[in-house]
Amino acid sequence: MNICMNINISQVEQGFSIGSFPITNTMVWTLLIVVVLSAVFIWLGSGLKVKPTGKKQVVAEMIYGAISNMVDETMGPGHKAFTPYFIALFAFLLASNLSGVWGLGIIRPPTADIVTPLALAILTFILTQANSIRVNGVKAYFKSFFEPVALLFPINLIGEIANPVSLTFRMFGNLLGGLVIGTLVYAMLIGNNAVPAWIAVAAVVLTVLLLTSQYKKLKTLSKSKKKMVMGLAVLCMLPLFAMVFVHAYFDVFAGCLQAYIFCMLSMIFISA
Repeated sequence: MNICMNINISQVEQGFSIGSFPITNTMVWTLLIVVVLSAVFIWLGSGLKVKPTGKKQVVAEMIYGAISNMVDETMGPGHKAFTPYFIALFAFLLASNLSGVWGLGIIRPPTADIVTPLALAILTFILTQANSIRVNGVKAYFKSFFEPVALLFPINLIGEIANPVSLTFRMFGNLLGGLVIGTLVYAMLIGNNAVPAWIAVAAVVLTVLLLTSQYKKLKTLSKSKKKMVMGLAVLCMLPLFAMVFVHAYFDVFAGCLQAYIFCMLSMIFISA
């Protein structure tokens, strides 16, 4: 999607194909994130002892303990077996959402492609139905769709289907919206989102050179000239400030929040 000049929102594109099966950039980034996370978890889970002797095991236990407590508080007793699933889900969502930090127009977070949150929402839907059958039994499960009266069957059915739909569009909408707004900010203040790292480096270098060259003179400069020098320094840093704001809010804050909300709602749906 072209916004203006050289500003483009990274799109879901086919990179290559294996036979007749197309491979998109979403698949590539998803596979890369899964491989990296798998390596991290294998490393954290290796060499565990009854009594922790290193920081690695302490970190692993802290992660497990935090998610385990969340599962207990949200889903109630008897759902401890879901802890590994939610650890993996939260880690994947967090890594996917934060991948946009590396640069607009370069990396499109997998969760900004509707197929990724849809697949995860469908998985939550399947677990919800399976857990309901496990807890209540097959007969009670199907009977619940006709309660309190049989006429409410369509409403009950739509209510179940609405859960994965809401999960999908909440995640997709927030991530895509962040991409669009961030791209517009880049277009307005920077002019090109293809080289954000070089713009950041240039802003820092210009500011350092400006302040360094004027450092010895600052003490002898008049108040108005000091303000002028500092004003020029701020102007040099303006593109970097814009980038920090865009990524801090739309990638880091919103990304962490949406990962948390997706997991919390999944816990509520499964345990209901």
